[in-house]
Amino acid sequence: MSHRPFDDSPVHPITRADGVSNEIRIQDGHLFVCLGCCCGRTDKGLPPVPLDEFKRQWKQRGIRRRFHLTISGCLGPCPLANVVLILFRGQAVWLHSINRPEDVGLIYDYVERMLRQESYLDPPPELAGRRFERYLEDTATPCCTATELW
Repeated sequence: MSHRPFDDSPVHPITRADGVSNEIRIQDGHLFVCLGCCCGRTDKGLPPVPLDEFKRQWKQRGIRRRFHLTISGCLGPCPLANVVLILFRGQAVWLHSINRPEDVGLIYDYVERMLRQESYLDPPPELAGRRFERYLEDTATPCCTATELW
């Protein structure tokens, strides 16, 4: 049994389309760090992405089994640059201008607070000013269940 606080997450059996059975770890969340056409492009006059710090802290904090890190291609919107997307238990948090190693620490501190609470929390004041909405929100009342639509 692990002694690290963030090592536990449920494992579920899944059968692939080819019939092979595997187990996957169900995680609390996921961090996507944009490293696409604009983010981190110092040759375009934009600040670098603190990529090594994202990787270092993700490993050092021991959250790998509950919170995944992906370095991605373009997440957009490009005018904001150095964008990250935090998905936590179905909630999306988009942040821009993540330019400094200190910003990475703020993000992981925020993630660890949510992991300890086992619940989504709004971003702390240090990050709230860099939050933006990326997609429209569906405010319609559902008319029916998915099975009724099919």
